[in-house]
Amino acid sequence: MIDHVVIVGAGFSGALQAINLVRHAGPRATLIDRQADAGTGLAYGAAHPAHLLNVRASNMSAFPDDPDHFVRWLSSRSSGDLALVTL
Repeated sequence: MIDHVVIVGAGFSGALQAINLVRHAGPRATLIDRQADAGTGLAYGAAHPAHLLNVRASNMSAFPDDPDHFVRWLSSRSSGDLALVTL
């Protein structure tokens, strides 16, 4: 059985792969990326207040078995009205 894997690329997909390995008792994972922060990747690497999500928050769960995960996560960190992001 494989007890350790290396994931090249620590953007959203690589980070999510590592998270799901942990969630499902998979092998240990090492993320390798040229960026210092895992999970940012190209799409989230240039954060700017004018950048908007192009999908409903309710469709953004990273876990198929927990479709409301992202909305719960966002709600726990938001101080504003979530009606705009959950439509």
